[in-house]
Amino acid sequence: ITGGRLDIGIARGAYSYEYQRLFPGLDAWGAGQRMREMVPALRGLWDGDFELSGEFWSFPPTTSSPKPLQAPYPPIWVAARDPNSHDFAVANKCNVQVTPLASGDGEVASLMERFNTACEAHPDIARPEIMLLMHTFVAEGAADADRLARDLSLFYCQFGAWFQNKKPVHQGILEPLTEDEIAAMPQYAPDKIRQNLVIGEADEVIARLKAYEAQGYDKYSIWIDSGLSHERKKKSLRLFIDRVMPAFQAGSR
Repeated sequence: ITGGRLDIGIARGAYSYEYQRLFPGLDAWGAGQRMREMVPALRGLWDGDFELSGEFWSFPPTTSSPKPLQAPYPPIWVAARDPNSHDFAVANKCNVQVTPLASGDGEVASLMERFNTACEAHPDIARPEIMLLMHTFVAEGAADADRLARDLSLFYCQFGAWFQNKKPVHQGILEPLTEDEIAAMPQYAPDKIRQNLVIGEADEVIARLKAYEAQGYDKYSIWIDSGLSHERKKKSLRLFIDRVMPAFQAGSR
């Protein structure tokens, strides 16, 4: 369908809310172990007539159909945070996707260090690619940037409560946080969000992305899920296309 424009992204999941519904009793460690058994199994299924008798997955000879167009396989990206996950991804010839969430540029640099350490531990394997995922919004001006920071502050407070399974969910929506609950999460205050996420006018966004490129990141992924309206997201993407992307085109340096 896509002529080979397919990459596969795999992650263990994050929310206990998810685990309770998909596999009661599962935790992050167990999810990670199952994911690690799945990665080589995917390639086996693409090769065909692959059988598995593993710790978590078992099935008789099986073949994926249709076969992938890419040779030998579609690129696999593994979401990684801790050093062991980086090491697993590199050892299994997978690309790596990382996100600092709202921890800022110090965590961006630390994630790159973990990736570099994993690459150094496997000198016989060609260096895979690494992708950075961050909430990114291009603002029309200072007031727009401040508004984005306030809205994303609320998003991250909700995100933190959902991640920790702290609030009830009704009809798929997390119960709104109280002002006291929001105040109890100063790490997501608007000024912190403004500093730690990629929010700003085009020149500011370009500078941040150039710094990440200089650190060695191969690809950059915009995290746009945020509770903002469709129109605001669309406006930011248009500003990104028109004012940011030209700075990264061939011959722009």
